[in-house]
Amino acid sequence: MKTTKQKAASGWLRRWRAWLIAGLICGAAAIGWKLTHPTAEAAPPPSGTVTLADVTQTVQAAGVLQAKLKVDVGAQVSGQVQKLHVELGQNVHKGDLLVSLDPELARSDVAQAEASLAQQRAALDSRLIDLAAARREVVRQQRLLKGSATAPTEAERADTDLAKWEADVRGQTATLARLQADLAKKQLALGYTRITAPMDGTVVNLPVQEGQTVIAIQLPPVMMTLANLDTITVRTRVPESDIQSIRAGQAARFATLAGEDQRYEGKVRVIQPIPERAANAVFYNVLFEVDNQQRKLFSDMTVQVDIVTGRAAQVPTLPIVALGERGKDGRYTVQVLEAGNKQTPRQVRVGLQDGARAQVLEGLKVGEKVLLAPPSAEAAASAASAASASK
Repeated sequence: MKTTKQKAASGWLRRWRAWLIAGLICGAAAIGWKLTHPTAEAAPPPSGTVTLADVTQTVQAAGVLQAKLKVDVGAQVSGQVQKLHVELGQNVHKGDLLVSLDPELARSDVAQAEASLAQQRAALDSRLIDLAAARREVVRQQRLLKGSATAPTEAERADTDLAKWEADVRGQTATLARLQADLAKKQLALGYTRITAPMDGTVVNLPVQEGQTVIAIQLPPVMMTLANLDTITVRTRVPESDIQSIRAGQAARFATLAGEDQRYEGKVRVIQPIPERAANAVFYNVLFEVDNQQRKLFSDMTVQVDIVTGRAAQVPTLPIVALGERGKDGRYTVQVLEAGNKQTPRQVRVGLQDGARAQVLEGLKVGEKVLLAPPSAEAAASAASAASASK
């Protein structure tokens, strides 16, 4: 029989064997795991390549559509609207009758002016008869005076009477001219009761109704508004920061908010020199025109405008997100990826930008790789300090 010591030694030997077997199994499992699950290599940092591409630089701004030519048609005389000859949205031609005002008051004024003119003409004719008689009397007195058949005072009186009649005739003639002008004015006012179109266009506003009385004393009331919608003017509000790159003749395009695929294009016509201010921001109105023969565009539409400020074809470009901070000299810092993903900072000068890529003017060559979204100068300095501290 085994002694107590032999039994203890035998139990310890069994436990030692069990531990050894468990250790071998764990080691084999770890080796198998490493063999079947190799350690993944560190992924290279995101990068972009300098390539040849076309770059179109644009300035984006909000715009509003307006009719190039819009006229408010007013009433130059007071009166009641007798008849409207057009409807809202109707196309009219120059000279077409738009509105008829009640002409009775104007006709009465014309008749009164004609009567006053006729009366004055009769008065002038009477004065002319008296003037002719005074001239004959002067001739007669001069003839008698030569023959000593009359006194000198009678001849002088005849001359004085002639001068008076001549002055009276001049006054009556001036009154006649004034009454003629007054008649012409009254006739013109009668013509104003028929309001006609001053241009070809579309009725875009019609604020009056038949039977309404309009009073044209100081400010002529607006009867309707005509607009030429064949050509639409785009009024674009360009921020102060972008206005320096805008020039007359540059291409401009936009699409409406209706979601259609059609894009409308024109060329910058003028930059209004007087700015507009909104919430401490300064904007300049840039105007250009587009054709609207199909009548798809309407006044006061809001559009997003792109004005082309520069184009370059097949030039070296890099992704804009690769640009770091801009220095005082206008250059940007980029991180160039060399062999083994080694990062080397380099200063580059860029030109045109289209929102995705920037034209490389100096500092990089086609084919070189650059780090995308490089860290800022503060972040790079902080990382360098942390690396130095860990060493």
